[in-house]
Amino acid sequence: MEDSPAMEPRPGFQSTLWSVILRAREGSAEERQAALEKLCQIYWPPLYAYLIRKGQSREDALDTVQGFFAYFIEKALMDRADPDRGRFRNYILTVLENWLASEYRKARAEKRGGGRAPLSFDFGTAGAEEHVDPPDKEVPEDAFNRSWALTVLRRAQDLLRREFESRDLGAHYLAICSHLSGEPDRPSYEELSKRLGCSVGEVNALLYSARRRLRDLVRSVLRETVESESEVEQEVKDLFRFLLKK
Repeated sequence: MEDSPAMEPRPGFQSTLWSVILRAREGSAEERQAALEKLCQIYWPPLYAYLIRKGQSREDALDTVQGFFAYFIEKALMDRADPDRGRFRNYILTVLENWLASEYRKARAEKRGGGRAPLSFDFGTAGAEEHVDPPDKEVPEDAFNRSWALTVLRRAQDLLRREFESRDLGAHYLAICSHLSGEPDRPSYEELSKRLGCSVGEVNALLYSARRRLRDLVRSVLRETVESESEVEQEVKDLFRFLLKK
C-alpha cells in the first residue's frame, strides 16, 4: 500500500464565513448568494433540530426553517451580523427566537416561506433525522448545539472523502469511514487489512493519518464562522462537548 493518503493541512488562516459576509455587503450578487447558501447549508439542520425539540412536527419545523431563512434574507439580517459580538451560531439562534416571538403566527398562517419568494437552497432532509433522534429529554438548546456539532463533523468528513477520492483512494475511505465516525459496528483492523490488501500496521498508520487530517478539517470548517485561532480552539472544545453530552 502507498504512503498515507491523508493530505497535509494547507497553511494560513483561511477566509472565514464572517469575512464572506462582510465582503458580500458590498460585493456582487453572486458573492452574496454564495454566502447565504453556505449559511443555509450549515445552520438549517441545527435550527431544524431546535424547533423539533420546541415541539414542532418535522414537517412544520422544515416549513419554519424555510420561512425563517426567507425572512433572514428579505430583512438583510446577514448585514447586521457582527463578529465582535460573538459566534455566528449564537447570533442566528437569537434572531430565530426573536422572529418566532414577533412573526410566528403570521408566517405559519401563510404558505411555506411566509408568502415570500421561494428559496433556491437545498433543504432536503436526507440524513436529518440523526440530528433529532437522541435523548427524549434533550432541551432545544442542546439539540441545536448537538446538531451544529454533527453538521460540522459531517462537512469535515465529506471534505476528507473528497481528498481520498482525488487520489483514487475512495475505496480506502469507505473502508475506514466507520472508524472515523466512531460507529460501534465497525470492521477490525485485521478485516481492513484483508479488504485493502495491506498489513495491520499499514491500516493503523492509515487511520492515524486520516484521523489527524479529519481534526485539521474540522478546524477548517470551524474557521468559517470565527475570527481567530483561539476561538477555533474553543469551538473544538464545544463541539466535542456537545457530541459527547448525554
